[in-house]
Formats: sequence, structure tokens, C-alpha cells
Amino acid sequence: MKQNILEEIYEKYYRSVYLYAYSLCKNHHLAQEICSDTFFKALLSCGDDTPSIQYWLLRVCKNCFIDHWRKAQKRSPATIEELPLKADDDPLDAILQKEEHRRLYQAILQLPEQTREVLLLFYFEGFSGQKIAAVTGRTPGAVRTLLYRARAQLKDLLKEEI
Repeated sequence: MKQNILEEIYEKYYRSVYLYAYSLCKNHHLAQEICSDTFFKALLSCGDDTPSIQYWLLRVCKNCFIDHWRKAQKRSPATIEELPLKADDDPLDAILQKEEHRRLYQAILQLPEQTREVLLLFYFEGFSGQKIAAVTGRTPGAVRTLLYRARAQLKDLLKEEI
């Protein structure tokens, strides 16, 4: 019975978890690995008492990314921004068919990590400011400020492209 529930959770939330992981690491293969780790941890510890499964999965996903990044730092110190993003590895081209969506997503990737994360959680995952604050460890006021700044920066980036 638990296997059927986990299959439903996987089918329902895989895309969201993958896109979130990809937005954090900007690498297709690493995002797949992080997703795999996330759902493995869900298999081990998800119970009937987990209140908001999507929120929980995204939080686990972020923690898996941080763990992976820390391990990579121990091997060879680098920043998150130095992780490679190859055009031929970009699986989002298949998902984002329209040119407008592609431009928007590329502009979002140019934003600083903090603002990008808040923007993706708010608009693409439908999280409220309170949930984003809980996931990211910020106050709701800081989340609102980051959203405002993200919108302004995104507007400027999209104006520059035109």
C-alpha cells in the first residue's frame, strides 16, 4: 500500500522537484541525482503524518542540494555559480516550447540565487509567502522584499533583451 502512495507522489511531484533542483544547480544530471535522493528519502521517512508533501519534498530537495554542494566543496572548492550549464544538456527546452517562456526562464536564471529561489517558489510552485519563509528560513517580510526585488530585476533584464 505504501508503494502505491509513493508512486502517486512521484508521478505528481517529480516535475516540480526536478525543476526546483535544476533551478538550484543548473545541471541536468545533478538535478536528476538530487531528485533521486529526494524521493529515496521520501521512501524512507515519509509517513501519513506529513502535512504538506510538496512543501516537504522541496525542503528535502534543497537539503540534498546543500549536502551535495558541501561534498563538492570538500573535494574542490567552488561557488554554486561555477556549476556548468551546457546548452546541449538543457532538458527544459523540451518543456518550455514557446520562445517567450524560454526568454523568461533564461532571465530568471540570471537573477541572484536568493531572489531566483523565492521567485520560483512563489510563481511556479504556488507557495505562499509564509511557506516560502518556512522553506528558506527567512522572515515573511524578507520574502516580500526579495519578491519585489526579483520582479524589478526581472523586468529590467527582460527590457534589456528587447
